[in-house]
Amino acid sequence: MKVYDVPNDIQPLVSTFLVEANKRGHRLVIDDLIITYKYNIVTAKIHAAGLCRKRYGHTPIIFIDTTSPNWRASDISKEQLVFHELCHCILNRGHNPDTLMNGNFASIMKPSGETIYGAVLNYFKREYYLDELFNPAADKPAWAQVTESYLKPYQVLDTLFYDDFENFHQDDTIVDDQQLRIDSVKYKDWSLGANSVVRRWVVDGHLELESYERGTYTIPFNVNIPDSVDFEIKTNMVIPGGNSGMMSFYWGGSSLKDMYAIIVNQDGYTSIGQVSHGVVVAKSDVNIYNDVYNEIVIRKSGAFYYIFINGRLIDNLKFEGLKGNLFGFGVSGLASEVWIDDVLVTIIQSAQYL
Repeated sequence: MKVYDVPNDIQPLVSTFLVEANKRGHRLVIDDLIITYKYNIVTAKIHAAGLCRKRYGHTPIIFIDTTSPNWRASDISKEQLVFHELCHCILNRGHNPDTLMNGNFASIMKPSGETIYGAVLNYFKREYYLDELFNPAADKPAWAQVTESYLKPYQVLDTLFYDDFENFHQDDTIVDDQQLRIDSVKYKDWSLGANSVVRRWVVDGHLELESYERGTYTIPFNVNIPDSVDFEIKTNMVIPGGNSGMMSFYWGGSSLKDMYAIIVNQDGYTSIGQVSHGVVVAKSDVNIYNDVYNEIVIRKSGAFYYIFINGRLIDNLKFEGLKGNLFGFGVSGLASEVWIDDVLVTIIQSAQYL
């Protein structure tokens, strides 16, 4: 006997799954399925956000943990979670651990729970992932054939912002005229100070941001970057001593809500996206140092961003116009500390055009 029992807030995702299947020539009928909520799902000794259970002669059951980060991160993340489990239960597909040339996962059917496309910057990748979902032999996407490299030669046309924190004065002391000329592009009015929950300070040639309790804390600054130019943002950051928590860099917003962000933790997980629309989480497999600084590079070249950590490509994302000139460093999660060695923002031009 067939049973169909799907919660109202998940039914639209099942309907979208059917629509996307139909677009790709699969006229599916789903009339024997149960989706239910379950907390603390454990499979193969690993906590999971979802689970498909199929037994011969029984209605397939999908369990969804609505307390999981996959469910709570964004509507796009929910879609990927539900589509993944539907693919198990309806299309009988197993996991696919393969990766593309740019390091992205090759399929929504990856065995881990990272969100692989989001509402901004890499939403364009959704089309390929849905093609592959219903056709594992789908052609690999053009955007995965990345030719951009960390060492690609560029000419710096202009320096928009620079600070190495080496010649920083906590008070209003005026440095000599020569130093003022050298540091003419520096933004010297950093928002520093301390209270019971956070400390922002410059000491020993680096910027420090320390939190004393769980939360997200930032040090803002301003850079005006025209949308019409190619640019590169480069900074060095470290969570000293292997402390818990996450370090982050924000750029191109009018407030914290519409800024773009890259967030990195000690285990090499990176989150990239826009704060108000959720972020895409990826296990970068990059060694994140806690004893030396980690170099983060955000390069806008043509229609794409290219994100590098310690010289390794993390992701390529579609460029979207900046929302404002607000930038910032951040620390989030558990009480933690991040040090920033320097920050440099330049307008660049590929050497091939010179």
